[in-house]
Amino acid sequence: MVEDRKVLTKLNECIKENKSVAVVMIVDTGGSTPRGVGSLMLVDDKGNLLEGTIGGGILEEKAKSDAAKCIKEKKSVLLNYDLNSKSGNKDVLPMVCGGNAAVFIKVFTHRDRLVIAGAGHVSEKLSKLAKVLGYHITVIDDRRERLTSEIFPNVEDLILGNIPESLKSINIDGSTCVVIVTYGHKYDQDALEAVIKSNACYIGMIGSTNKVKTCFENMIAKGYTKEELSKVYTPIGIDLGGETPEEIALSIMAEIQALKHGKNVPHMKD
Repeated sequence: MVEDRKVLTKLNECIKENKSVAVVMIVDTGGSTPRGVGSLMLVDDKGNLLEGTIGGGILEEKAKSDAAKCIKEKKSVLLNYDLNSKSGNKDVLPMVCGGNAAVFIKVFTHRDRLVIAGAGHVSEKLSKLAKVLGYHITVIDDRRERLTSEIFPNVEDLILGNIPESLKSINIDGSTCVVIVTYGHKYDQDALEAVIKSNACYIGMIGSTNKVKTCFENMIAKGYTKEELSKVYTPIGIDLGGETPEEIALSIMAEIQALKHGKNVPHMKD
């Protein structure tokens, strides 16, 4: 059906844009219901209807609300709705249909995002590791010759421009990891200042102990607090040894994964 195709097309768009959504489908009915088996709708994480319908009214509003809750909890469920207002069921929906509907809510959660400031050799290797692990990747740099699809194949977003300003312009939420590996100490500090007050679940910055000390002293002099700086993982990565771009990238990605899964590891910052 045309309506189903619209739902699936919109779903595909949301997946490409890395948005969390849920498909709601009527999978079984009994008695009188607004719509039949196979009816679809697509709902976002705020409970907004993006496409399709399962009949409107109270049933649809309840299913939209439940879909938003499922997205938040990252789980798909099968729910049964009683539409008989005279049934005496305390969870009945006040409808006159008199039937019941089983609805399957299939959740499509967005992928964790990795934002890499800098398009150098470490960034190149890091993006490949992150891709294997399923991250949605953004790489930012102001060097056109480095920011290419040949160097960064399969990276979703390549942003060419001023690194700090570009960082400020993108949505950095609680599922975003930020790795700062630019080609200069000043650029690293500028990038850190752009994200230090964000909601990122991880902020890591490459650099030696002396570089980090100087950077933090500069930022404290500008009004940033020690508490804000304490959440920065720098020197970046865990202590695996090695100094090649591949080894540094592995160290960074291992640190991110350890934090994601709540594991204690020997951080370089410690």
